[in-house]
Amino acid sequence: MRPTHLVAIAIAAYLLFLVTRIPAQFAYVFMQDRLPNLTLGELEGTVWQGTARSVVYNGIYAGSLEWNVRPLRVLLGEWNAAIQLRGPVESNADIGYSLADILTIENASVKARLANLGQFLPQLSIMVTEGELSAIIESLELQGESLLVIRGSATIDNLFAGGLQLGDFAAEMSTDDDGTRKLAFTSVGSDGLDVQGELSLNQQEQVTLDLLVKNPEHLGDLAGLFRRFSSEEPDGNRFRWSGESSDLKKYL
Repeated sequence: MRPTHLVAIAIAAYLLFLVTRIPAQFAYVFMQDRLPNLTLGELEGTVWQGTARSVVYNGIYAGSLEWNVRPLRVLLGEWNAAIQLRGPVESNADIGYSLADILTIENASVKARLANLGQFLPQLSIMVTEGELSAIIESLELQGESLLVIRGSATIDNLFAGGLQLGDFAAEMSTDDDGTRKLAFTSVGSDGLDVQGELSLNQQEQVTLDLLVKNPEHLGDLAGLFRRFSSEEPDGNRFRWSGESSDLKKYL
C-alpha cells in the first residue's frame, strides 16, 4: 500500500474518532432552533451515546432520556438511534430521521397514564381524564404533520371520561395497501361501555368513524344525546361520521 494511502486512512480514522467524541452538549446547541419546545438538561456522553437527565417539553417535565446512535445507518442517509425515556411516559423505541424529512418509529413500547399524556397533548385531556395506556408500535412514519404509516396495538385499562367509568379497551392500528390508516377498537369485559368501532384516514385525508354502542344507557346523561345522533340497530345504536381531517384540527 502506498504511503499516501496510509496517510489518507489515518486522517479519515482520526476524523471519525473526532466526530464520535463530539459532546452531546455541543450538538444540542445546534438542535435548539429546530426543536424550540424541547429542552434537554444535565447532558452527559456524546452525540452518539449519552443521556439527558432532564427532558422538558413545552415547559412540562417529561423524564430522562438515553440514546445510542447506530453509525452505519448514518452512512445510509438516516439518523437512527435506540432511545429510552423514563418518567411520566415510559418508552423504548428505535427512532430514525431520513434525508427525505421522514420520521420513523419502530419496535416501540409506551406505557403511561392518560392524565400524564394529557399534559403534553391538551386535546387528549379534553376527551379523557384517566386510564392506563400500554401500546406497542411496530412501525410509524411521519412526514411533517402527515401520518404515512402506522402499525401496532394498544390497550387502555380503567378508562374514565367526564366522570363516567367506561371500562377496558383494546385497539389495533394498521395501514392498508392503498394507504388507508385504521384504528379498530373494542371494549374488553362486561363492566363499562360495550362498544366496538373503527376510525380510518384515507389518502385524501378524509376521516371516517363507525361506532356501535350496545349499551348506550351506560352513557348516563349523555345517553339521550347519543341516541338522537345515532341510528338504532338490533345490536345497539350506531353512529357514523365522515369529514376532512382539517375539520377535526379546528377542534383539537
